[in-house]
Amino acid sequence: MSRDDEDFPVSEPGATPHYHDTDCSEFMLRIYEYMDGEMGPEEQLRFQAHIRECRPCLRQHDLDQTVKGLIRRVTPRAVAPESLRSAIVARITTIRMDPGKPT
Repeated sequence: MSRDDEDFPVSEPGATPHYHDTDCSEFMLRIYEYMDGEMGPEEQLRFQAHIRECRPCLRQHDLDQTVKGLIRRVTPRAVAPESLRSAIVARITTIRMDPGKPT
């Protein structure tokens, strides 16, 4: 069974291709969703397995975590006013109760 190297990129010059269940392009597109804990448990496990096996994606993950941490430290934290939070929760509740109703 042959595999096309284009589908399984080489992580380092001279290295052998790496094969895993999650495509690197999918990982890169969804990296912030993963980092922010916005994935379901199965997807989270699949992405964790991917970065254990894929050095380029692990490096990108680590870089993005570092940048995110630096931004968090130098940016004042904005807190939404309680009135805005209440309005959003009320709107979400309305939509959940009657999803077919136009917004």
